[in-house]
Amino acid sequence: MSKLKGCMLLGACFATVIGGTSAANAAVTVISGAGSSLLAPYARQAEDCYGNKEFLIIKGTTPTLVSVTPFVYTGSPALNCNTQHANKNANFFFDSTGSGTGINALYGNDPSLAGDTNPNKTGNQFLQGIQYGFSDTSLDVTDVGIYDNGGGPCVAPATCHVGVSVQAPGGGSGTYANPKVKFGAMVQFPMSIDPVAIAYDPVYKKVVSGAGEETDYHFNVQAPRADGSGGLHLDAKGYCKIFNGQIKNWNDPVMTQLNGGVSLEDPSDPTPANKWSVPMQITGRFDSSGTSSIFTRHLAAVCGVIQNNHYADATTTLPPALHVNNAHYDKTQPNNNPPAGEALGQFTLADGSDGVAKYVNFSNVPANGSTLIQGRIGYVGTDYALPGALNNPADPDVGGYALNTATLKNASGHFIAPTALTAKVSFGSVLPPQTNANGTFNPSTTGKLRSNPQDWVEPASKTSPLANPAAAQGYPIVGTTNFIGYSCYSTAAKASTITDFIKWYSTTAAVYDANIGILSKAGLSPLPSVWRGAIKQAFVLGSDGQNLTFGVAGTGSCANATTGG
Repeated sequence: MSKLKGCMLLGACFATVIGGTSAANAAVTVISGAGSSLLAPYARQAEDCYGNKEFLIIKGTTPTLVSVTPFVYTGSPALNCNTQHANKNANFFFDSTGSGTGINALYGNDPSLAGDTNPNKTGNQFLQGIQYGFSDTSLDVTDVGIYDNGGGPCVAPATCHVGVSVQAPGGGSGTYANPKVKFGAMVQFPMSIDPVAIAYDPVYKKVVSGAGEETDYHFNVQAPRADGSGGLHLDAKGYCKIFNGQIKNWNDPVMTQLNGGVSLEDPSDPTPANKWSVPMQITGRFDSSGTSSIFTRHLAAVCGVIQNNHYADATTTLPPALHVNNAHYDKTQPNNNPPAGEALGQFTLADGSDGVAKYVNFSNVPANGSTLIQGRIGYVGTDYALPGALNNPADPDVGGYALNTATLKNASGHFIAPTALTAKVSFGSVLPPQTNANGTFNPSTTGKLRSNPQDWVEPASKTSPLANPAAAQGYPIVGTTNFIGYSCYSTAAKASTITDFIKWYSTTAAVYDANIGILSKAGLSPLPSVWRGAIKQAFVLGSDGQNLTFGVAGTGSCANATTGG
């Protein structure tokens, strides 16, 4: 989100929210979660269509709340989430923390890991517990093994989830009890298909006359899109060099070559061609991020074409060699002053996709009689750039960034823009586990199994088919945001509310409409029908016989779960 409109100190806001909804009606079921900042505004919109409207929590040194604009679906059947709610006895709370923090909070079932600074539950409580998370980082067999069997003290972030040390059954020195013993098996499946865009501001220079008149100069992109959303051409070699810190200026010959042999200098810029220079500052995520995981997975898969590539495989944080100076932009501040340690060829890091977008945005205006040049570039979800920013009702202010995105050359040699459609094309050949192409359950399928949480997602590995999709018209940097949760909950009300929300999300046109739904309006793609059907079969109806529906700790299939989520 670009500007936290409606924000106030979380404690005061939360007291108002709880007092106006949950506390006013003892029958209301409260479901709390944390994770993906990429999906957060649209998860919030979906949750506000399903249950009562709540604020989106934004993790920070001082957590804040944002009032996300309710979604209005104009298709059939129409749905006005200002006034219509599928379940008025449900309140979903979500803390936009980044995927890594959301995973940690789920593993530990600990609200303090999601930024709840009051873990003793006295006074205002930001999250009443943890029942679910959203993560753009896929949890693989190793991650599930840590959840199931314990990972020991988390000494090396590469070997377990930062800040979460689970205790294996029978003892050990872990911080948290073994999650599977307490909450039953992990549940994981996709909620959206997400293109990750390479974003830049189309303006690179602003000149203000002594009289205060401003003249802007724009990059001379040779293949602009008709909708004004950008179109700078980049191939794998080009963006691998950019994000390995090897291209440090927009006048680099590689940039000219990719731009049809034409300089990116605005034709109206009076600067002589041989003196034109716009330093290129790369920007990325500071926090543990699923968006970074998708981005680094792709770069690990394709950047072998250059020397001195720093991306070995998917990681939720950027390679340390590319941010040795630890330049960290505070997104609560204006972006006119570079942070300490900023250097060309090194990332300036920011918290959240909104922090990256804000820093890339050329919002600064020089003083009268002066000139300002800026050429930042970073990676964000498509909702933080045009046209998604303008079509996105979650926060109209995000359109103020007016960021453009690059058109990338894919594995088939086609230049493809980041859109909901091209992301869905990239995902198109991936099927749910034990599922035929027509959506029917096939128990005889070998390989992936529905009973394995890791088999519902593509791994965070450069060997994944999604790391460099083969589809001719598919966008190359794409992943999924996944629901992660428990199979066993502490009350029947929580289990049934989670179940009903997943059913609603999978079957409601306002979510899955490929043109004007909640996701597609933001440039994200809803899941294909075969996926929505499989998720409903397995986790809502249980009609596939795999015993994956949600239950209550101490009963039925959850008889061995001690507490539930």
